[in-house]
Amino acid sequence: MTRFLPHLDLEQVEEATLFFLAESPSTQGPLLDLIVKYYLTIDALLLKVARHPNVEETTLNYIRLFGPPHILASLDGLRASNAAPMSEAEIQQRRVMTITQLRVPEKIQLALKGNREARLLLIKDPDRQVSLAVLQSPKLTDDDVEKIAQSRNVSEDVLRVLSRNPLWTRRYAVREALTSNPKTPLAISLGFLKGLQAADVGRLAKDKGVPAALRSSAGKLVSLKNTRKV
Repeated sequence: MTRFLPHLDLEQVEEATLFFLAESPSTQGPLLDLIVKYYLTIDALLLKVARHPNVEETTLNYIRLFGPPHILASLDGLRASNAAPMSEAEIQQRRVMTITQLRVPEKIQLALKGNREARLLLIKDPDRQVSLAVLQSPKLTDDDVEKIAQSRNVSEDVLRVLSRNPLWTRRYAVREALTSNPKTPLAISLGFLKGLQAADVGRLAKDKGVPAALRSSAGKLVSLKNTRKV
């Protein structure tokens, strides 16, 4: 079955076929690994693959690093090693190393279907296709969006796309984060500035980390509001 692997378009395979492959004793490790990378959100399929006799340790680790948290307990005891438990920092380092070894299509699948840790790593990916795929993930949460809006390690493209989504920018915390982020394109920051609370505008007027034009505009708004109070 492995020799057919290069000709198999997993995105077009029916779910029944995937389960057949996951249950067939002739399915080899590389194909099982690809199934996991493309179908990380189908819990029952992941468990079938995890219990397959030909599954590789790297595939099990991929599920542990990026799979749904609620199925991790089901993986306990599978290929258990004698190694000491890893710290969260070590687990995160392993996530980073694993992602660097993925091809772009695999990164995109992980951006769309992986866990929160995967999304927050891939949003910083230098490949635009990968980083923007994170914003298309149906698993993206409000907390994810706020954290992305605050990040100075994401591209302008990511912040620009995020700022255009009214479902996200209706939240004040997201608008404030985008305005305060020096990576946000200036026109977008200026557009949100007038809608910020007075305390946040005052802070931006003194923040040397933001563009001078934004700081100046914030200062003018502060002066205008103070004049109106007189």
